[in-house]
Amino acid sequence: MPLYDLTRPLSPRTAVYPGDTPVSITPTSQLRNGDMCNVSSIAMSVHAGTHIDAPSHYSDDAPGVDALDLSVLTGPVCVVTLPASPAIDIAALSHIANLSGKGLLVHTRGSDTPDDVFDPGYVCFTAAAAEWLGSQGARLVGIDTPSVDPADSTNLSAHLAFLRYGIIIVENLCLRGVPDGDYRLMALPLKIVNCDAAPARVLLES
Repeated sequence: MPLYDLTRPLSPRTAVYPGDTPVSITPTSQLRNGDMCNVSSIAMSVHAGTHIDAPSHYSDDAPGVDALDLSVLTGPVCVVTLPASPAIDIAALSHIANLSGKGLLVHTRGSDTPDDVFDPGYVCFTAAAAEWLGSQGARLVGIDTPSVDPADSTNLSAHLAFLRYGIIIVENLCLRGVPDGDYRLMALPLKIVNCDAAPARVLLES
C-alpha cells in the first residue's frame, strides 16, 4: 500500500514568505564539545515549509491550530492536478465531484519549485473558487504553493472565504509523483497553543 510523504524539508535553505522569519537551527549542546548529548534550538516562522493554517491566522476571534478537528486532518481527500494558470477559478474546479465531507489537494506547477526558491507568481485560488469549494461541502483544501492567496494580496480574500465555510487550509505541499485519485490524509500539525499555524508532517495513504 503506497504511502506518499508530501512534506517539504525544513532547513536554513528553506524558502520563506518575504518578510517571514527564516529557518535557523542552532546547536546548544554537542557531543563533539564534550557535552552529554546533542541538543538544538530552532527559530522559524510557523508558516515556513509545509504547514497548516489556523483560523486565527486571519481572524482574532477564531481558534488556534491546537483546536483544529483531527478527524478532518486524518480523513478522505482527493488529489487533482490543475493546469499551470496563475489563478484557480471555478471553471478549473467544476469537473471535480463528490467533495462533500472530503478534502481536496491541488497539484500545480508549485510541486516542481525547489525548496530554496520562493516563486512570487505561484498558483493560488480566486475568492470565487474558494466560495465554490465551500458550497460543495469541502472540509479541507491543500495546495503545493506558499499560500491560497496571491503574494501581493492585501485582503486574503480566499483565506477568508475558506474561513466562512470552516475549511482547513494546508499550504506548501509537494505532490510531485503523486497520481490523481482518492486517498486518506494524515496531516498532524504541532500542538502549539493558540498559534496561527504550525509545521506539519503530511502523508497520503492509498
